[in-house]
Amino acid sequence: MSIESFIFPNGFRIIYEKSLNKIPVCAIQVVCDVGSAYETDDIRGVSHFTEHMCFKGTKNLPSAKDILIHFDKNGGNLNAYTEKSFTCYTLKCHNDFIDNSIDILSDMLLNSIFKKSEFIKEEQVVIEENISNSDNSEIIIDENADRILYEGSSYALPIDALDYHKKKFNYDDVVKFYKLFYIPSRMILSIVSSVSFQKIKKFVEKSFFLKHHANEYLELSHNYRINPNITPQHEIKYNLFNRPNMNTIHMYLCFRTMTTDKYKLNILKTILSSLFNSRLFMLLREENGLTYTSTVYTDYNGANGDLIIYSEMNNKKIIKNGSQKGVLPLLIDLINDLVDNGITTEELKTTKGYLKGSLTINMENNDVMASHNGLYCLLYPGEETISYTKIYDKFYKKCTVSDINNLIKKYFFKSNMCVCLVGEKLPSLKIIKSHCDKIK
Repeated sequence: MSIESFIFPNGFRIIYEKSLNKIPVCAIQVVCDVGSAYETDDIRGVSHFTEHMCFKGTKNLPSAKDILIHFDKNGGNLNAYTEKSFTCYTLKCHNDFIDNSIDILSDMLLNSIFKKSEFIKEEQVVIEENISNSDNSEIIIDENADRILYEGSSYALPIDALDYHKKKFNYDDVVKFYKLFYIPSRMILSIVSSVSFQKIKKFVEKSFFLKHHANEYLELSHNYRINPNITPQHEIKYNLFNRPNMNTIHMYLCFRTMTTDKYKLNILKTILSSLFNSRLFMLLREENGLTYTSTVYTDYNGANGDLIIYSEMNNKKIIKNGSQKGVLPLLIDLINDLVDNGITTEELKTTKGYLKGSLTINMENNDVMASHNGLYCLLYPGEETISYTKIYDKFYKKCTVSDINNLIKKYFFKSNMCVCLVGEKLPSLKIIKSHCDKIK
């Protein structure tokens, strides 16, 4: 399936792929080149807050209700989320309403009025969201891990946090940030639909994405530029967070990686945690009955990334399980076994079949394809956008056992490792170190 794209004179880009199913449903995602990594210390959290404010009214649609009622009338599903490198607005609607939906979305993003009464009220909403997050152990451990995985770079700090709101946002500073980043040349509209590309282009041409005054891609001042440089590490880093009134411990064993290896890392992640007979599932649950929740995450920020082995366990079973080994020593043994012996031919064969099948199943979901195309286009500028339908053949099919085993040796070693724990009654740092030092 071919991808079509077009850049308008004002720098606004659209990327289009025809839907693989006949259902008259369109997926639209507008990816904005702005996220928390661009923020300065005096306006931390402004990217997430700006995302909220874009739903609060424009000159044409002065309130949130005026905006949202349009989508209620046609059953459209509108949402948004903020990441460190970008902000994404997602929309799913019937093909009959694409024209109207693109028009309203463009108005929201480019003509937000930032009414002061809504500004004050919405900051309280964001604070409430952060209060909720502060009770979420998985969010706490994730943020603590990023602080050491990406130390020294713009990616180390949370996207938003309660600490950012101890001093209220300055209205003028937020509006200035919005006007600097929310311009057509910093946006990509990714769309997957059975409606033709030529019709989509005409819809966009009538919208505020093109009516908005022309903007070249402005060079950002030094203050707003992303610092990608991570502080080198020479030994295992630790971050232990004691949190009262918890019966379980959340644990991350993390390794720094590079984005260039993301597809090989995805194969390794699948072998370790995605399959029904994955290594984590068999080791921790089936063989030892230790955890209900264990998985492997990968994430990428700029050129750098991470692979995280995550487990949640009874706080009495992190080191020992009766007379047997607990979760941490078992995972250390798993890591050492991977370094010494690697993966098997059968594991790779099974994983390739799993990935081919899951990718094919996802192709019926226009949201998945629109998200892939938009983010690929934004995060890998200058590269040809690879269709979701071609991922398996291009990145997975020819991968060998040696490729994955070399990858394991490339990343799984002590001075590339970070360890994070959240819970009550954590083992001492000395005990945690004594086990992690057994990494070869």
